[in-house]
Amino acid sequence: MKPSVLNKLTCPVCSASGSPMNSLRAVTAKKNGGSPALFCRNCRSHFPAIHSIINLAPDSPEPVIFSTQWAMEFAPLVAVYDNIWRPILTSIISDLGWEMKTSKQLMNVSSGMDILDLACGTGNFTELFSDPAEPVDIIGADLSMPMLEHAGRNMQARGIHNVTLIRADAANWPFAPESFDRIHCAGALHLLPDVQNVFHSIYRSLKKGGCFVGATYCRGGDYATQILQTMVSSAHWIHWFDQQELRNLSSRAGFAEWEERTHKQGIVFKVQKA
Repeated sequence: MKPSVLNKLTCPVCSASGSPMNSLRAVTAKKNGGSPALFCRNCRSHFPAIHSIINLAPDSPEPVIFSTQWAMEFAPLVAVYDNIWRPILTSIISDLGWEMKTSKQLMNVSSGMDILDLACGTGNFTELFSDPAEPVDIIGADLSMPMLEHAGRNMQARGIHNVTLIRADAANWPFAPESFDRIHCAGALHLLPDVQNVFHSIYRSLKKGGCFVGATYCRGGDYATQILQTMVSSAHWIHWFDQQELRNLSSRAGFAEWEERTHKQGIVFKVQKA
């Protein structure tokens, strides 16, 4: 792992206890076939790599069958995520192509930037930011190991070598303060149980003048859409935002200069750390 990437990570165990520290160092995990791992000098926790992906997320129980997280880890669905699953589901309330184009525009990545793609999934957005601008470091983070493994295979096949993939839980934030010029999160804010805390974490990990670009979904305006969204919420614990709610989450975290684009129920917004 590049030293510059390692410096952007903190121990999630220490962070959860209120002591976020840059205490991680790279070691060779003798018990894991000599593969790389990270070690916390403060709490002595080890974080081994799984298929070259560092696992900084705590162990969690098996997801409930047919839940959203279960779907994100179900291999047959992961295999068709990019070309079938995500585009079809998104088309009901937004448009994936529009989301990707708009996110790329608002991110406005330039050479030398440090970037975090939070909830990167299979890396479809991550690749947008890694290709033309040659950022210094770009990290793709997600809770689903099958998604990350799929992303790693895709990037290797396409010759993308400037992305570091990390398994991470946004609720146990493993990123150091003032580490990134840009942070992006698409298709996940509506799934997070404590989204306000995530906004605060994102704010802390942005450098001064850095930007956060988020893509999510708002409540429908017509009755039929509202009924459909209520049914989906009951089955999959999805939260539908309204624009003012997102503005409030951003401002409470300290962000300024709200900018947004909308398409059907889809919204892509950009806020800045002053």
